[in-house]
Amino acid sequence: MICVENISKNFGKVKALDNVSFSFEKGSVTGFIGPNGAGKSTVMNIISGFIPQTSGTVTVDGINISENPIDAKRKIGYLPEKPPLYTSFTVYEYLKCIFDIKGLKLKKDEHIKEVASLSGISEVMGRRTANLSSGYRQRAGIAYAILGYPDYIILDEPTNGLDPRQKRDLLMLIRKLSKKHGILLSSHILSEIEAVCTDIVMINNGKTVDIGKNSHSTDIEKMFMEGLGDN
Repeated sequence: MICVENISKNFGKVKALDNVSFSFEKGSVTGFIGPNGAGKSTVMNIISGFIPQTSGTVTVDGINISENPIDAKRKIGYLPEKPPLYTSFTVYEYLKCIFDIKGLKLKKDEHIKEVASLSGISEVMGRRTANLSSGYRQRAGIAYAILGYPDYIILDEPTNGLDPRQKRDLLMLIRKLSKKHGILLSSHILSEIEAVCTDIVMINNGKTVDIGKNSHSTDIEKMFMEGLGDN
């Protein structure tokens, strides 16, 4: 389980997060919603160990990410809103590099081929990432996030740039991965959240405003609007 406990984040005099708390576990897809500027990406960057929190704790299966970042990060795959691609590399070279950086013990070529197939990028493995369409860039980023099949996968707006069929395929992949992994999914498309998520966390103005289960009869749009309050 990943536990986020009372995390706050200050950027100078600006308080971006204020005591945000929630958790998610393997076997679930948690939808992370909120308006633009609510702090979602900041939370995801903190959970993934890319930036430190000002206060509070994040633990990954009991491992404090601030105290033991290497072991905690091994359990997490993260796709930020803009995929971190090395534009001088081919897609295969890029995934091979990430495989080596992660120090994975799997059979390299076999695993990369499998992840490429799952992500729908097998046909562009020889292309340079700089020459990919926005949809293929996003799918290469998804391959980056699931490489090594980490216990927890964090996806920040993963359907950006995808056409309707690609979005459908990705949502099906998320459902499949959720059987063995814990997934945190941020999306501004509430129908995507409703379709695949088991749980919902909403933040607004840097604060947790709602946490609940998605019964697939949940009115997520109503939850979203009520969470905005008078803002």
